[in-house]
Amino acid sequence: MRSRGNAKRFVSLDGDSGAFLGPEQQYLLRKRQEVERREARLRRTVGGALAAVAAAAVAGLFWAFGGM
Repeated sequence: MRSRGNAKRFVSLDGDSGAFLGPEQQYLLRKRQEVERREARLRRTVGGALAAVAAAAVAGLFWAFGGM
């Protein structure tokens, strides 16, 4: 019977990928992952802004032509 303190540990590829690297390589890996997360966040932000502009343009055209 398991006790409450023995929760099942889920293996994550990001968290365990640097387990066998030296300290300098672990630092560089963390920095690279941080940059990748920042770039992904920027892509999502730009994509959301473009979607909002496109929706506004469609709404403006719909309004301008009287909603055929």
